[in-house]
Amino acid sequence: MAAQITNVDQTPAVSVPAPLDGRRNFFVFTGDIVTFSIGMYFIPTITVLVGLASKLTDDKALIGAVGMIWSVSWFLPQLFAARIVRGKRREKPYLIIPSIIGRQTFILFAAWLFFTQAQQPILTVWLLILAILVFNICDALAGVAWFDMLSRALTPRMRGRSMAIGQLIAAIGGIGVGLVVERILAPEGLPFPLNYAVIFTCAWTAFTLSLIIVFFLRENPVTEETVRQSQQSSFFADLREILASDAVFRRTLLARLLTSIEIMAAPFYVVFSREQLNLPDSSIGVFSLAYILGSIAGIVLFGWQHDRFGTRRVLQASSTMQFVAPALCLALALMPFLSAQAPDVGYGMALLAVGLNGAVAHSLVLGYLGYVMDNAAERHRATYVGVFNTVSGIASLTPVFGGALIDALTGALPGALPYAVVFGMVVVVVGAGLFVAYRLPGVAHR
Repeated sequence: MAAQITNVDQTPAVSVPAPLDGRRNFFVFTGDIVTFSIGMYFIPTITVLVGLASKLTDDKALIGAVGMIWSVSWFLPQLFAARIVRGKRREKPYLIIPSIIGRQTFILFAAWLFFTQAQQPILTVWLLILAILVFNICDALAGVAWFDMLSRALTPRMRGRSMAIGQLIAAIGGIGVGLVVERILAPEGLPFPLNYAVIFTCAWTAFTLSLIIVFFLRENPVTEETVRQSQQSSFFADLREILASDAVFRRTLLARLLTSIEIMAAPFYVVFSREQLNLPDSSIGVFSLAYILGSIAGIVLFGWQHDRFGTRRVLQASSTMQFVAPALCLALALMPFLSAQAPDVGYGMALLAVGLNGAVAHSLVLGYLGYVMDNAAERHRATYVGVFNTVSGIASLTPVFGGALIDALTGALPGALPYAVVFGMVVVVVGAGLFVAYRLPGVAHR
């Protein structure tokens, strides 16, 4: 029997089919989440990837491009992916094939680092950007199918538990990953760039295990009625209908767009902190560990909130964290005396900002995206996910602007004030998004 999800006005929003082999799929999705997340812990954007870029170039705009391309290349293609997946009875091929292609890029980049020793640093940065681009475009194409299959295979509560358990296990394992990364990057560790080649190889290994697990997924196909309804109207007609008629979805998009502007500041948390506090290269490993510990705390908090209060509370909590993280770095930039008189306090503030960013990174499915999926009709779900993630990608364009602005202000403003300008702008915009997020209506489950 289908599990009904209703909006606060008690009108049906989603009809979730009875899961096919639900226990098997629960463990498959959970195992996929664990292994894929472990791979991501080896290469966090704001620590390892940005750290590598900062070793190769001083160009802040190019460093910002590394942070930007990760999010942009995953979010923006999803509207195109939603159009491809829409109306397909079986979506597993759209998950498997792009994953096979995209996940080879990091082993190729590791080979480049190993054989060339990064003797052409600017070219290496651009190859890093290319590797991220191919990996995430393929993962975006697979991601829409993955989310749609997840929604059909598991009930909303089981979906939340799978995400929370998978991410928690991965985060605990990620503590070990952070320690390994810290040792590899330490002065007495492997030489540059062999150290980063090993890190990328480890990430590729975890992604490959994730792909193997996905092969065991038993798909619950889209119903014939849903396929028939999708064929009776065009993708763009459905898109216009969704945007015109769903006011809650429009407000959700606005809240997500504004709070996601935090990504303009996030790539510079570590770069700024290392410059401001004169930290060594090995501090990247410490920041990675803070990111992982923040992830664990966020997973526990968000999992509990999702199970007790639903997706709306999760998105509100994550939005609050997106406000606090740049506010901490703004305070550090405006109080340069901390670097000399209380460096441990400044270091702690920077670690907390990175930890909050790690928590937020694990809130999407339990928070904003879960909220969207809970409100979407089955035949429109892929379109909702595609539109939502594409709009989210608009904010992902901002790190390059943030880096360029820091570079432009560096000669005109003294000390850390160029960073303060960027962090301050982000705090204002995210604060507006936080206000919208707290005005979203709830979703009742029965």
